[in-house]
Amino acid sequence: MGDKGTRVFKKASPNGKLTVYLGKRDFVDHIDLVDPVVYVTLTCAFRYGREDLDVLGLTFRKDLFVANVQSFPPAPEDKKPLTRLQERLIKKLGEHACPFTFEIPPNLPCSVTLQPGP
Repeated sequence: MGDKGTRVFKKASPNGKLTVYLGKRDFVDHIDLVDPVVYVTLTCAFRYGREDLDVLGLTFRKDLFVANVQSFPPAPEDKKPLTRLQERLIKKLGEHACPFTFEIPPNLPCSVTLQPGP
């Protein structure tokens, strides 16, 4: 049985200028200059209902987990060894790719149950 390969999920911004590759944007304004700092935000959300039902400020979604990571320039304190997937993506995308990782806490709910209100 051969290697099935590595599955990579790709998500691009609407204008196509920023692409994120996932395995299994924000600038700091100092009034006179803007730092080219890119932040990545991961939001794990549970959505119930259709998107077109989100009207009048009512949303049918519950955020379970939110994390922020500075992707560019890489923060020196966040220096971690690259995973096999990250090494392959850097080889494919070139030296300007900025790898990052998220630490997902182990106490997140693995499932959600909707219960009717009182």
